[in-house]
Amino acid sequence: MEKKAVLGIIGCGLIARGMHFANAFSNPRIRVKWCCDLLDENLEYVKQNYTPERLTKDYIEVLDDPEIDGVMILTTHDVRLKLIRDAATRQKHIYVEKPMATDMREVYEIMKIIRETKVQLVVGFNRRCAPIVQDAIKILNEHRANPISPPWRYRRYADDDQEMKESKATMVLMRVNDDYKSFKSYAMDPYVGHGAIMGELCHFVDLAYKIIGCEPVKVYTEGWARLNQSIVLQFEDQSICTIVDAAVGSFDHPKELIEIYNNGMSMQLDFYLQLRVGGIESVQKIDYPFKEDMYPEITDGEGSMRLINKVIERNKRVTKSDELAYPVVDKGHYNLLDQFIDCILLGAKSPSNELDGARSALVTLKAVESARLGLPVKISVDEYDFMFKTHL
Repeated sequence: MEKKAVLGIIGCGLIARGMHFANAFSNPRIRVKWCCDLLDENLEYVKQNYTPERLTKDYIEVLDDPEIDGVMILTTHDVRLKLIRDAATRQKHIYVEKPMATDMREVYEIMKIIRETKVQLVVGFNRRCAPIVQDAIKILNEHRANPISPPWRYRRYADDDQEMKESKATMVLMRVNDDYKSFKSYAMDPYVGHGAIMGELCHFVDLAYKIIGCEPVKVYTEGWARLNQSIVLQFEDQSICTIVDAAVGSFDHPKELIEIYNNGMSMQLDFYLQLRVGGIESVQKIDYPFKEDMYPEITDGEGSMRLINKVIERNKRVTKSDELAYPVVDKGHYNLLDQFIDCILLGAKSPSNELDGARSALVTLKAVESARLGLPVKISVDEYDFMFKTHL
């Protein structure tokens, strides 16, 4: 029989219900022994819908169980430092929802704890593990390593081989169509959820780093620190990522569109359903299946139009807002959790470790500062070295 990782889940609220329970309980390599939450209603939900062996309101019971290999920390942002410290000192591996921390003191403490105890920490940047993202990064890196222009590339000056420095940069655009009415109740609390930049856009800051592959050095935010902003990130190699977050949108349309441009190549990641590639002969389009599809009879449409047509059908049937679920695309949640199990069972390295969590926290804090100052904010080399290296 294949060995299973024994997990405890700490925090059984909306994010656990919406994604993590289904993934953890369906993974054949996971045995969920404990579920922990302070609220009776959340524990009752778990009891009625899943099969944990034990329920508790005291997370120390989970951590003191010698069978437990790792924990999933799915709580609100403001209590994660203590939970991470208590888990790591008991040698429990940790999957923590994003953001890992909400200030740099917390970041420092978490990085120090993880490196001293040598447990594996996985931060919940699931989009790194989405199949479409992994394919896009592979195609981009192959193109960077060996950029070959297709015969149809337009060249006004065919005999001009001069390359400008800027031609090596990667340009990325991320559009996020969100609806603040759907946010968790604590999301706008300035000391718990900290607003959309820290609570949600940390995903896209991390993804920009993963795509571009070098450190961000400057941030400029236009808009509000709480909701509705455009963030421009500049990277060491002069690459630029622009993140446009609209928190006043509609889920009748896809939430995310990512565009990547590099040295005569273009890509569109159309809401995890279709990857479109230009400027490369070997691939032009890849389609991806829905993770969950309640409307399989609706088959019309290309790319995210497949989603839109299903949502139109959903809306015809709905009389209450929560009556029928939306189709679900694969944003990498299951894959990231499965890689956490690789860390536990196989000793694999974390796919999104404490340094990734720290980087995202630093950049999002700078983005909030920029929004409030109305000015670009530099990320200095000494901040990376002093905070992330020298004293750890």
